[in-house]
Amino acid sequence: MRRIELGFCWPFSGLEPVEGLRRLRDCGFDGVELWPANLNEAGAPAWATAFKATGMRALQLCPYFNFMGGESTIAESREILTKFVADARTLDCSRLRVFTGPPWGDGVVGAREATPRQWKDAIQSLREFCDVAARQNIELCLECHEGSLMEDSPSTLRLLQEVNRPNLTTNLQLPLVNEEWEFSVGSLARTTTHIHIHNWMVSLGKGDLTFLEEGAFDWKPVVRSILGKGCKSLTLSVEHVDHGQRHDPWETARRDGLYLNRLRTSLTKEISS
Repeated sequence: MRRIELGFCWPFSGLEPVEGLRRLRDCGFDGVELWPANLNEAGAPAWATAFKATGMRALQLCPYFNFMGGESTIAESREILTKFVADARTLDCSRLRVFTGPPWGDGVVGAREATPRQWKDAIQSLREFCDVAARQNIELCLECHEGSLMEDSPSTLRLLQEVNRPNLTTNLQLPLVNEEWEFSVGSLARTTTHIHIHNWMVSLGKGDLTFLEEGAFDWKPVVRSILGKGCKSLTLSVEHVDHGQRHDPWETARRDGLYLNRLRTSLTKEISS
């Protein structure tokens, strides 16, 4: 049975986890993603208590690894991995997000700019990190993002194939660089377990961010295609929930929760019929 889970990228500072999780649950979400600052603000044990109290889940934790700066940044990334694997165990979370380097600002390295040594460091590090994570039944999920080694399908496939670990998956964050979505989905659907789902006023990746149902892009064919290509479990996780400080995150939760639940119900009926 194919499964769709609905996530919300936690944006709140100073909000007690149980209160926020209950509100998101009532909006129709199954769980949340946590970035380092939000995870550390309350601490993993408090989050674990909140998840148990609300029936919600930690769907993904989002550390920042960097394999692009040589042994110094790789060593720092090993320390980050150790912490996040421990936190994932505390939270019963089975997925860690992966960047190969900084996604913006100083030190950004895209697939075309990476040197042979940087590719080698990324591949070797990912093999090592996957093996560590696998011992705890954790997958590492490559976030397809401009300014990384996963900014387009060929580069992402190169990483997947050369790392060659079953617990290395993809967060198919559309659009990929210079690709139509159909090509990206055709290339990466079988390794995709997670999507940071957005919508825009003009078209895919163009214009201001907005609520999923009000945007110009239709997500239903994308999700249908991914599930049709053999994906067994897919998380749709709402990111950038204030749309560049244009909207209240709680209004996004309300509207996008309704939209995603309708989408899930519709596609589940299609799949089972």
